Amino acid sequence: MSEKNESLAKQQAKTKPKAEDIIASNLTGGERQNALAFLEYCKVKKISYPWSSTNRWNMKAKGKSIGWIDIGGERKGNADSSWYIDVDMRELRQYEDAIENEGLIDFVKKHLKICIGCASCAPGGNVTFFGEEFQNVCYGVSLYICNPDASTIENIQKLINIRLTIPRGTAARPLYDSATDGLARIDNKRISEISDMEGNTNENMCLLFDGKYDKYYYAGPYGEFKSDKTSHNIIFKLDEPVELAMYGLVTSMRTDAPRKWTLYGAVSMNGSWEKLDEHDEFPRPITSYTEKAFKISTPAPYQYYRINLEGWTFMVSQLHLYCKV
Repeated sequence: MSEKNESLAKQQAKTKPKAEDIIASNLTGGERQNALAFLEYCKVKKISYPWSSTNRWNMKAKGKSIGWIDIGGERKGNADSSWYIDVDMRELRQYEDAIENEGLIDFVKKHLKICIGCASCAPGGNVTFFGEEFQNVCYGVSLYICNPDASTIENIQKLINIRLTIPRGTAARPLYDSATDGLARIDNKRISEISDMEGNTNENMCLLFDGKYDKYYYAGPYGEFKSDKTSHNIIFKLDEPVELAMYGLVTSMRTDAPRKWTLYGAVSMNGSWEKLDEHDEFPRPITSYTEKAFKISTPAPYQYYRINLEGWTFMVSQLHLYCKV
């Protein structure tokens, strides 16, 4: 970072300028007009855009990030007199039918953000849209559009409108699966022990049962509980044998879910593990803070349960357990 940009970064970190003020000082003519018109759209749709970092504002709807607005320099390849809209596609790409109905397939393909090595997550990865594979796509999976004109902004607004209609929960109010209606949830009341197959326990696995959705069980290569494993076993003991009817996995703030998983039951820690349920794919759509519940086809009164979660990197905010009332 140049001395000039470092000074700007420190200044903006203190003042957290409004996007409108930077637009007024950096943009002119049609670019200024289009940028201000897009901010008006955000206001109508109740999309906030607080300052995030140097010359960057985070678009948020109901507390959930849906993209960013960049104005001027600082970020790689940005000209001082340009502005950019960065639309988060991680949830949107699950809604190919809606995108196709709006005639936006070519638009999405054209503007997929390609990795430029701006952070340690480089290089990018391969992403499949509408049956076509795209290589070296930015890890965040988004569209990055420079100086959008009126018609381009209209397409961006169509994408965001699709995003705004996607039902999702929040950490304060997660969405529960209606399939569990009439059942009693016991996961945060009846569990007496949590461990892995070797009898070890840590805070990470305990977060599955703490009744809080703003934290989550994490599997992946970063953070305090980083791991290169792709298979994760968590054993939980109930205070007495319980015949579970269903169980639910609740997503976290992101949509990284386990690739597949298996649930087992046992009468004792050293007894045989009976397979109760397994799945090879997390049901779509995958949205934030949303429960997906699964029926146990052959329930029996077990005191020990084990879930094997598989995947390279994923988050689960809670594991819910349900039995008949």
